[in-house]
Amino acid sequence: MNKLGIEKMDFKSLVPFISNEFKRYFSKNIKALYHYTHLDGALGIISKKTFWASHIKFMNDSKEYSHGLEVCENIVKKLINELPMDNPRRSYLEEVFTILEEQDTDIFVVSFCESGDLLSQWRGYSRSQYGISIGFDYTSLFDISFQLSEQSFFPRKVIYDQKVQERIIRRIIDLALISVEMSSMQPDYAPKEVARTIGYFLPLFKDSTFSEEKEWRIIVTNSKSMSYQHHLNFRSRDNIILPYIEMKMHNKAKENNNKLPINQLIIGPSGTNEFTARSVKYFLKNSGYASVPIKVSKIPYR
Repeated sequence: MNKLGIEKMDFKSLVPFISNEFKRYFSKNIKALYHYTHLDGALGIISKKTFWASHIKFMNDSKEYSHGLEVCENIVKKLINELPMDNPRRSYLEEVFTILEEQDTDIFVVSFCESGDLLSQWRGYSRSQYGISIGFDYTSLFDISFQLSEQSFFPRKVIYDQKVQERIIRRIIDLALISVEMSSMQPDYAPKEVARTIGYFLPLFKDSTFSEEKEWRIIVTNSKSMSYQHHLNFRSRDNIILPYIEMKMHNKAKENNNKLPINQLIIGPSGTNEFTARSVKYFLKNSGYASVPIKVSKIPYR
């Protein structure tokens, strides 16, 4: 036990410890999560039970990842400057900071939203094509494994409050520094482990101006330091070539016949949404989802 009464933890146990300590920010009592896409995307997800996790640096917001990194770097820099040059905690934090700056991790994201009919989401994800949002039963989503190699992934809530973001980062660093103080030789957490722990949460930090999105994320990482690499694919989108990783879904509840927990589909704003809805209904009927209700967006088409 350390001074806080916490057992010695490695990276894998520190992440759930922080997640549990801040769980009221990472969880919410909701009924559904929605994934916005276009008709081709919906066909692939429902037919193949596969999501495409897109590289975070090529998503709609160019500061998707840099915001959290900037918040973290400001905290670490401030702590470094407050410590004497010969203090071991200073050299420890400097190493953490260097690893964060030079990290070689590629981050891939699948996005969900708490609202199924949001104008900003239609604009961002349907990309002038016929848009559709797929509603998933929130509780049942956790009976689904989004599998890569031997890992499973689940949606996590994005945090928009910068004060909470700073508290999470500071808490990780505080635990790490305590391990430095208590160790006469090797601290419990190597700087690389601390940087990896921080990196686990950074993709969940977004600027407060995006709070309307009420986003949740499934996050997948590729790193040269990992013992394996997830297979990388590429596709064109508008003016870029977008890297992505395929995530196959598997329903652990056998009585569901490996079906996705879809509770409704919403057809996005368009001049033909009623006609589109009829075609989607026919597709669902022939794909084993005949009971899934279909709604048409209430947002006026322009």
